[in-house]
Amino acid sequence: MKNEELKIVPPVILHSEFLLRNSNFSTEARDTPPRSLATLGMTCLALVLLSGCRTIRHVPEGTPLTPLTSSNASDAAQQLAARRSQFRGERSLIRLRLPNGVSARAQLQVDPSLRMMLTVYTPIGTTAARLYSAAGDVVFINDLEKTAWRGRATELGGALDTFATEAAALLIIGLPPGGDPALSFSPAGLARASLADVIIRFDPPSYPPQHVTIVRGEQQIEIDHLESVEGSETLRAPEVPGNYRCCVAPQL
Repeated sequence: MKNEELKIVPPVILHSEFLLRNSNFSTEARDTPPRSLATLGMTCLALVLLSGCRTIRHVPEGTPLTPLTSSNASDAAQQLAARRSQFRGERSLIRLRLPNGVSARAQLQVDPSLRMMLTVYTPIGTTAARLYSAAGDVVFINDLEKTAWRGRATELGGALDTFATEAAALLIIGLPPGGDPALSFSPAGLARASLADVIIRFDPPSYPPQHVTIVRGEQQIEIDHLESVEGSETLRAPEVPGNYRCCVAPQL
């Protein structure tokens, strides 16, 4: 997945001769002190940044996920199992809150083969970090600090390894994984899941999920699903730019 960047046009500093030639500004330009012009320039830059944030759309158009039609928990479990067996991938725009207090928008993609890509964005919409996992192999790229790391999911520590397993990826998007996790259902969807030493809660229980809390020991990650659509292209490990430093321990 290519790095997404927001091109920002710096505010134009209007030359006084241009202002004098423009009848709309001729009087005001002569009377405007330099400090006011600087303030105006900063205001223009802020408006450009805010406008860019509003117009960015990281989740492509697609078919929105539909709620379950179940009337009891048993029926919900069967419907979710059916959707898991017919899974064609999913893309979700999320709000991610990490244990260190960082909160950011991100895009979570899971393809039909359960490869996963988590792309975290800066406040102005550029890419801050990417976490890719496939069958236990992980690539982590910190685009802010221009560093990269490759390895196995079992080598990760802290909050990041929560995202690096296929079972966790499915649970985060509200679908039951294979194996034998302890799952609790409500008529609307998953309510709670236990995966090894990880507890995942859905508040309220629903599919597609709305608010997901992941607890592991004293660490807690919160995910708000803002928009989710069906389908995902086959995900590939992101290419590491040649000027990035290698083998730096992953951090968000």
